[in-house]
Amino acid sequence: MKQKEIYIDPSLSFETKNMVETYFSVKTVNDIEGFIYSVDEFLVKYKNSYMINDLRSAKYYAIYKVICESCTQEFEMIIRNRTNIYNQLNSNITICNGCRIFQTSIEGVIGQRFK
Repeated sequence: MKQKEIYIDPSLSFETKNMVETYFSVKTVNDIEGFIYSVDEFLVKYKNSYMINDLRSAKYYAIYKVICESCTQEFEMIIRNRTNIYNQLNSNITICNGCRIFQTSIEGVIGQRFK
């Protein structure tokens, strides 16, 4: 998974936009992406600020490029928070919507789930 871009609602304040960029900021070492700030570091940095309240109701997400493990095509995945990223990284298989629909239709015909 590689981060492609970050979408931030344009109506947010400048400080809140910077906070969202900090939340999703990554560094790459040997082709491995990792977050610059841990969740604890992020919360310590922004606790007692009005921006935390803005963040709870704000519209923002990161777009990641992912390679489908079935058809090996790249597709984009919207990640709204770090829990989504960790769930995707720990999932058994990452497949695109086309392969997911195909798999679901085969499961319906055969009556057996593939993993």
